[in-house]
Amino acid sequence: MGSAAGPLRTCAYLSAMATSSACAAFFEHGAHTDGPHHPALSMAGGTVPLATATPLAHALPKTAPGTGRR
Repeated sequence: MGSAAGPLRTCAYLSAMATSSACAAFFEHGAHTDGPHHPALSMAGGTVPLATATPLAHALPKTAPGTGRR
């Protein structure tokens, strides 16, 4: 568990920086009622490749070729 703490914290810092940059880009003229629609549309666009990749990942073989191991 301790060996995973460093990469976990690094990913948390990177995602926080990406989120703050995205908020600054989407709300550059101030926060208003139209503002949340733009990030929502970009997130919806990002889910399409993920939703497409999920069934493809499940179709991959579960064992390494020639080893019989998982």
